[in-house]
Amino acid sequence: MSLPTAHSPLGACTLQALIRQLPDRVVVKDRNSTFIACNQRFADDLGLSVDAISGKSDFDFFPPQLAARYQADDHQVISTGQGITLQEPGMFAGSPGWLETSKSPIFDATGQCIGLTVIIRDISQQLRDIDEMRRQSWAVQANSRTNQALVQAQDEGELLQAVCEAIVADQRYQLALICGISNVQQKQLQVLACAGSARGYAEQLQVSWDENQPSGRGPIGHCIRLGSTVSLGELQQQPQFQPWQAAVRQFGLQAIVAIPLVAGPDLIGALAVYAGEAQSFGPVEVQVFEELTRNVQFGIQSRRTQVAYQQSLQEQASQAQVLEKALENALAAIASVLEQRDPYTAGHQKHVAELAVLIGQEMGLPAEQLRGLYLSGVVHDLGKIEVPAEILSKPSRLHPVEFALVKRHPDVAYNILKNIDFPWPIADIIRQHHEFMDGSGYPLGLCGDAILPAARILTVADIVESMSSDRPYRAALGIEQAIAQIRLMRGVQLDPLVVDACIRVLERGAFTPHLLSLEDNI
Repeated sequence: MSLPTAHSPLGACTLQALIRQLPDRVVVKDRNSTFIACNQRFADDLGLSVDAISGKSDFDFFPPQLAARYQADDHQVISTGQGITLQEPGMFAGSPGWLETSKSPIFDATGQCIGLTVIIRDISQQLRDIDEMRRQSWAVQANSRTNQALVQAQDEGELLQAVCEAIVADQRYQLALICGISNVQQKQLQVLACAGSARGYAEQLQVSWDENQPSGRGPIGHCIRLGSTVSLGELQQQPQFQPWQAAVRQFGLQAIVAIPLVAGPDLIGALAVYAGEAQSFGPVEVQVFEELTRNVQFGIQSRRTQVAYQQSLQEQASQAQVLEKALENALAAIASVLEQRDPYTAGHQKHVAELAVLIGQEMGLPAEQLRGLYLSGVVHDLGKIEVPAEILSKPSRLHPVEFALVKRHPDVAYNILKNIDFPWPIADIIRQHHEFMDGSGYPLGLCGDAILPAARILTVADIVESMSSDRPYRAALGIEQAIAQIRLMRGVQLDPLVVDACIRVLERGAFTPHLLSLEDNI
């Protein structure tokens, strides 16, 4: 079987009928690369009729260098008997594009290669679609990495740098930078963070948003003035990019997208991403980077709010410490006045406060409660300031009338302190520090849970410390009697949990008590 030729009416009609229906450009050549037939689409590209092409060669239509390459490819197919597929730039109806050329051998009945078919497809749109998907994928990946950076960054500076590094991580973009305002009056910007292979460009960058200055007419300054995104390609040919032409040529930058950064009411500056391809930032990429910028703005605002909150807490804590120290000094001054009137109780209140804190620690109370417990102990006998000094220092047992006067001291202290706004119920704790669990105490006769936990601790600490001190009417007693006495009172007059904690403190030597009978504890 031989190859039909254009000189055979039947052969020509058969070939034309076959290839005319194909959507691509189709050419049939003999083994000498002479055109035998083609379809109308191929003829239209050359601006000729189908008949005008038959019997011609590539040299009749294409530049010699290109025609020689086409025929070299033909020779390869014919000599090897194997097809090839090539992708290369080309022209369609006078417009540049990309071609995919498939050349396949034609064999006769004996297996001899007698020609080839050439199918030419316009893959320009296909490649554009692939490129668009590729660029969109890069932008989405950069956005994803940026979101991770926002979560992991510890402060604003680290966040900005992490964002830039996330954008350029796979080297698809040559540079990412974030500009911040350095001089509001002169409308000057400075680079706060940058990353990428073109980092050197950012390090020498001078930019503003003053449109009267050449440095303010670029995309970054423009986006800040507009308050919206600016995308620009072909940077090396853009007149508004004149101040940076030499630098963009040096670093191979071809496109930029610049987006203003605003956190809350504050303009921070702008995020700019640079690429080496002129068409890198289409509508989808711009949309992705705008979303990325919104996430960055949220991250900055969140951290600024957090920092402000932490600073507020620190200021409050610092102020609280100052006030608390002043409060402690004031209470200590009051206690010292009382102790000057009663030399036998000098240091008693402070020692009671220290033992109360040891018991509270043993019971696992938090530091804040321990602080209130200590301050309550420091002035727990404040009400004795109303008791005449001769009664406080009397060397013999008190008369019942005198004792009744002394028993008023919890109420006296309460009335002095009740209108002071302490962070703890100090006035109530002091008022209750002579109450007993069975209701036999004074001044209110409270019992059980009606007594504040801090007051129960202060009661035990006051008893133990009083017993350890010399009184005008007796010497201090021993530790064995101390433990026996509070055990005797445990669960009846004293809180058992407090007593148990106190005994543990005493037995390990953290505080050394000396026991006194209950009647003497006033």
